This record gives sequence, structure tokens and C-alpha cells, in this order.
Amino acid sequence: MDALLDYLDDIEEVLEKSKTIPLTGKISVDKDKILEIIGEIRLNLPEDIRFAQRIVGDHDKIIDDAKHRASIVLDDAKAEAKALTNNHEIFRRASEQATDLMEETKRSAREVRLNAMDYADEILEKAENQIKQTMENMDLQHKRIMEYYEGIIDIIYENRQQLRGR
Repeated sequence: MDALLDYLDDIEEVLEKSKTIPLTGKISVDKDKILEIIGEIRLNLPEDIRFAQRIVGDHDKIIDDAKHRASIVLDDAKAEAKALTNNHEIFRRASEQATDLMEETKRSAREVRLNAMDYADEILEKAENQIKQTMENMDLQHKRIMEYYEGIIDIIYENRQQLRGR
């Protein structure tokens, strides 16, 4: 790039040193010197252009690199947002499952309580029936004992009556 500026300086110098043609405002230039400078520009111009292209290429590379990094950051952010969403979804499902489990546990506890009450009622009913049967047996035994003792009393009474001669 500096070479190109040097060539422009050389052209300016040739133009300034050139002789003015009277009454025209034009100058007479050394054609060979100008052509020589133009030739040097042509020889060196592709290098300067390549240098400029490298600068533009680096600029494009930096922009592409920034776009790539931005894309990675965006992808990471999307992945993190998805993970957070999934975590929220997992939490929501876990909460639903916990609620369902609590309801099922309450239903199960209610069933166990009702079944325990039914079982206790059955046991108490059996106990009640056994006590009633025992009471009936005792009542029957009592009647038999009473009849037995009444029979003994009758025998004793008859024996006494016989002793008295009646």
C-alpha cells in the first residue's frame, strides 16, 4: 500500500516539474517517466490489491468468526432454555405424580381403615355371639342346676315327710 502511495507521489512530482505550455494552462510531461511509473504501479498493484483483499478477508473472517461464536452461544442458550423447560416439565410431572400418589395413599388408607373397622366389627360380633351363647349355656346350666336342687329339695321334703310319718 505504501508503494502505491509512493507511485502517486512520483506522478505528482513529475507533474509539478513539468513545463507549462504558454497561454494554454497545460503542461508538457515526460511521457516515458509517467509510463514507467504506471508500469511499476501495474507490477506492484496486484500485491497491494492482494494485501487489501487480505484485510477485507480478515474482516470477513472476523465477522464470520463472530457469527459462528454467536451461533454457538445462541445454540447453547437454546439448549439451556430447553433443559430448563425440561426441568420445569419434569418438576411439573413429579408434582402431578406426587399429588396422584398422595390421593392414592389417602384412598388406600381410607380402605384400610374401613376394612379394619369391618374386621373389628366382625370380631366384636363373634365375641358378642359367643358371650350370648355362653350366657344361654349358663342359663341352661343354671336351670338344670336349679331343677337338680329342686329335685333334691323335693326328695329331702319327701324324706322328712316320711320321717314324720305322713
